[in-house]
Amino acid sequence: MRIMRISEKIGYIGKNRRQKQKMITLGEAYSLWTLMEFRYDALITTKTLYEFTKDADLKVIIERGINVLEAQEITLEKLMKEFLIPMPDKPPKYANISVDVGTITDKFIFRDIYNGLSNTMFKHISNYQRAHGSYLREVFRRFLVQEMDLYDEFYEYGKLKGYLHEQPAFRI
Repeated sequence: MRIMRISEKIGYIGKNRRQKQKMITLGEAYSLWTLMEFRYDALITTKTLYEFTKDADLKVIIERGINVLEAQEITLEKLMKEFLIPMPDKPPKYANISVDVGTITDKFIFRDIYNGLSNTMFKHISNYQRAHGSYLREVFRRFLVQEMDLYDEFYEYGKLKGYLHEQPAFRI
């Protein structure tokens, strides 16, 4: 797979953007666009929730997640420019919060981000399956692995803090 990815990337050399655009499918372009939109939404939501977070350990985990989201944002923006895919509207860089809402607890913040991670893994799998090119498939695979690593961190944190929903036990 690595050889195919490298040869595919070499095939892009010397091609102008219009020619590169013809090297991906409509499904791949759709995957890139929707994932870019999804990353933008996730970034502004996560940054906003970070501002309300009180627990220092949760802040560290959220910061790691923000770093992953920002790195993925850069990768996706480069790919979108490379293939001439129109960009969705970019959200503000910072979450400006001026009100302290007491109902936004660390547990609420954890649950929201945790559910987002769960849903995003399925999106990465779907994009991976939709991608015909080795290069884009590798990008989506890398994003999935990063998401799984963050999910594991959140899961263990949630278990430690008691933030996960108690699942019924069926022991005899």
